[in-house]
Amino acid sequence: MHPTGAKPGTEPTQPVPSRCEPIGRYRSGPDRGTNRVRTFLHQHFFRIAMRVCQTGLLFVASYGLTATAIAQAPGSMEVGAYGQITRVAAAQSRFDTRAPLSLGIRGRVNLHRGVGLEIEASTTMVDGVGDPLRRRYNQLVARATYTVPLSEYSGLVLGAGLARSDYEVTYNFGPDVLLGMRTVISGRYALRSDVIFNYLPASGATEFGLRTGLQALIGPVAGPTARDRRSGNRTVQEPGSLESGLFGQQWRLDPGWNLRSGRAIGARVGAFVTPRSEFEVEATYGRQQVRDGGQPGSTGYPLASGATFRVTTFAFRYVHNIPIGSRVAVLGGIGPSRSSYEYVDHWGGSAIAGARLALTRDLQLRGDLVAHALPTERVVDFGARVGLSTLIRLGR
Repeated sequence: MHPTGAKPGTEPTQPVPSRCEPIGRYRSGPDRGTNRVRTFLHQHFFRIAMRVCQTGLLFVASYGLTATAIAQAPGSMEVGAYGQITRVAAAQSRFDTRAPLSLGIRGRVNLHRGVGLEIEASTTMVDGVGDPLRRRYNQLVARATYTVPLSEYSGLVLGAGLARSDYEVTYNFGPDVLLGMRTVISGRYALRSDVIFNYLPASGATEFGLRTGLQALIGPVAGPTARDRRSGNRTVQEPGSLESGLFGQQWRLDPGWNLRSGRAIGARVGAFVTPRSEFEVEATYGRQQVRDGGQPGSTGYPLASGATFRVTTFAFRYVHNIPIGSRVAVLGGIGPSRSSYEYVDHWGGSAIAGARLALTRDLQLRGDLVAHALPTERVVDFGARVGLSTLIRLGR
């Protein structure tokens, strides 16, 4: 018998350590655990690293998919319709219907990732207090929105802007805020549900609204051509570019209003959907003096001599620019408008013709001639204006 207990010729190539002298992998105690961990890491290091990288890539990819599904491409448009129920403060509404149901339409231009600019209009008939017994209740709103992605197909919509609420016998402007949810239901179609709040400081009226509706995505289109880029054309823009500006205006009002043609101030905001085309919304405000005291005016009743009436317009239009050289472009536009003469409001059509001069890459001088046609009154009001516009490209 061999001293080690093994048959001759089968002795181990290395001596077997005794129990009193443990070495190598046979070691016991804390060192034994450390060596096992070290061996495991050496054997599985690349496998662990690959798993970590795969997890990171999947996270980044899923975030990118979420942003892509909810934050649409710059220059793309969304159009939709919705139903709304509104809770109006009774003291200022001047009608008996406390929670009227309205139908509305909305248009939106996406500027950059989750940022967008939208305009909406809703209308309904309500029971009035006094004369007339049935009257129209309208809301016109222009706002900026930001969409916070929640998942690949849904996002939280935050918005703020300017509202114009029309109670037929009176109207007021005020701030608007919105909290909503947008959910993609199929391809380019999405469900949109919102809660809105409008505050009209002139009358103290408050409006709470709940609405839901459908909207569809259109576009985007291609950006400036290679020729435009080579020539350095400053009058064409990347889709999704934002134009905002202020202007002064001189009115030429129809004589039937019995108001002097005075001055007004205005502001506009537009969003380009193609390199040469944009949708814009504008508002003007001015107080015009009575021309002939004791003669009837917009209300049909005699107007007091020396009195002034506020004349405001709220217009939404499509505008197309035609470049002439690299710094000058002529433009034309058309769209619906709402004109108000203190106590009388009318829907109509608005058209402009003008030109823009690029002072710098992002600052332009713009002059326009504008006409507001009111078919129900068979009148046309004209205005000449000049102002400055700044161009903003988000993410540039």
